[in-house]
Amino acid sequence: MDVKEVLRFTDNLVFAKTGKHLADLEETVLRGVWQGKTYIQIAEESGYSEGYTRDVTSKLFKVLSKLLRENVNKSNFRSTMERYQISQCSNFVNFNIVQKSNINNFYAETSHPPKTPQNSPPTQTSTEDDTEQKQRLDLRDAPSLRTFYDSLRDSFADRTSSPLTTLETWIVEQNCRLVAITGISGIGKSAIARHLIPQIQTQFDRIIWRSLSTSPPLETTLKHLIQFLSDKIDINLPANTDEQLSMLIEYLREYRCLIILDDGQKILSSGQIAGNYKPGYENYGTLFKLIGELSHNSCLILNSWEAPLDILTFTPDRSEVRFLQLNGLSEVAASAILTDSSLLDEEKWPILIKFYGSNPLYLKLTAQTIKNLFGGKVAQYLSYEPAFLSDELTPILQQHYQRLSQIEKQAIAQISNEIEPVSLTQLIAKCQGSPAESFKAIQSLERRGMIEKLCCEAETFFTMPPVLKEYVKIVAG
Repeated sequence: MDVKEVLRFTDNLVFAKTGKHLADLEETVLRGVWQGKTYIQIAEESGYSEGYTRDVTSKLFKVLSKLLRENVNKSNFRSTMERYQISQCSNFVNFNIVQKSNINNFYAETSHPPKTPQNSPPTQTSTEDDTEQKQRLDLRDAPSLRTFYDSLRDSFADRTSSPLTTLETWIVEQNCRLVAITGISGIGKSAIARHLIPQIQTQFDRIIWRSLSTSPPLETTLKHLIQFLSDKIDINLPANTDEQLSMLIEYLREYRCLIILDDGQKILSSGQIAGNYKPGYENYGTLFKLIGELSHNSCLILNSWEAPLDILTFTPDRSEVRFLQLNGLSEVAASAILTDSSLLDEEKWPILIKFYGSNPLYLKLTAQTIKNLFGGKVAQYLSYEPAFLSDELTPILQQHYQRLSQIEKQAIAQISNEIEPVSLTQLIAKCQGSPAESFKAIQSLERRGMIEKLCCEAETFFTMPPVLKEYVKIVAG
C-alpha cells in the first residue's frame, strides 16, 4: 500500500462525507505523516508554520476519527489505514480502483453521500477524473507562499483573535459576501489573503485571484472571472456590461466562489480624497454593490491601499460586508523579522520597530540596509539622526504622498511637525480651509492608513509613524 493509494482512499472517504476533496495542504500533511516525517519537516515542505500545520492535521484526523469510528492520530494513521485495507477488502476489489459506490456502501451508517443522478456511470478515481472533480483554482496572479508573521494588528474591535482568524470567521461562519482589506503598502494585505486560502479553500468550489495592478477596465475583469467560473474560454459574453454583471452573479449563486482582487488602489484616483474612482472606472462600484447587496453564497475580497467610497456606504450592521484595516505587526512578530535578518543590538529593536510603524516590508528593506552598511548593528544605524531613508523605501513612500489631495498634504504636514500626538481641535485650527474640508482630509488620511487615531475620554488625537513623518518633512520642506 503506497502513499498514492492512501491519499486516493482518504480523499474519497472525506468527499463521501463532506462533499469536498482534500486540499493541497491536507494531502501534503497526510503524505508527510505516512512517511513518518515530523511536524517541522512537514511545515518546511509545505511552506507553513509548524503551528498551522499541526492545526490542519488535527482537524483532518478529527474528521477521519468520526468516519472510521475510532481515534485516528499521527502515530497510528499508517497502521489504521493498512488495517482497513485488509479488513474491508470485500467492499472494494482493488484498492487502486475505488468507486464512489464502494465508499458509500462501506460508510453508509456514518455518512450521507452526495446524491448521484440515475443511470449515471460510476465515478472513477483516476488522476484525470480526480482533477476534474476537485475544486478549480486560478492563483496565477497570487504571490508565492512565504514566511507569514500572523500577528498583525488591525482596527477590528475584537483584538482577541488574529486578523487571519477574523477573516475565516467572517467568510466561513458568517457567509460574508464582500471584504475590503486595506492598509498602507507592505503592511501584509496580499500575504494575509494568500495564507487565508489554504485555511478556507475546502469551503469553495471556485477560487480565483486577479491583480488590478494594470488598471484593467471592468469589462476585462468580468471576462476573466466569467471564463474561469464557467470553465469556458470561448463563452459568448453579452456586449452590455450590466448583462455581464448579471451573468457573474448567477455563477456566484450556482457555485460557491472566492474571488480575490488585489491592488485595488490602481482603479482609484490620485489627488483626491481617498476612495474616488479614476475616470472610466466608476462601474467597478456597481460590481461591489451587487456582490454586497444581492443574495449568494460566494465572497469577493478586495485588497487595496484604501477602500472605494461606495463600499464604505454599507452600514456597519451589514454582516455581509466587512472592512479590515491592517496597521502593522505586533512587536513580537516584528522582532521575528529582525531575528530572521540576523540583526544585532536586540535591545534597540523596539526603537527601530516603532520608527517604521511595524510595517513588515519597511522593516525587511531597512534590515537589509543595516546588514549591508552597518554589519547588522542596529545601534550604529540609529545613531544617525534623523535616520536616512533608503533608496528602496523612498519611492514607496513617494507613491503614497503623491496620491494625496492638497488639503490632505496640508493636514499631514501639520501632524509631521508635532512631536506628540495632536488633538483634533488643534489640527482643525492649524489647517487651511474650512472645518468641513479639514474633517474630510483627516478622515481620508486615516482611511489611507497614513495617520492613526488615538481615542481618549475628552479628545481624539492623531499621530503617524516616524518614518512617514520624516518623509513628509523632507518633501514639505
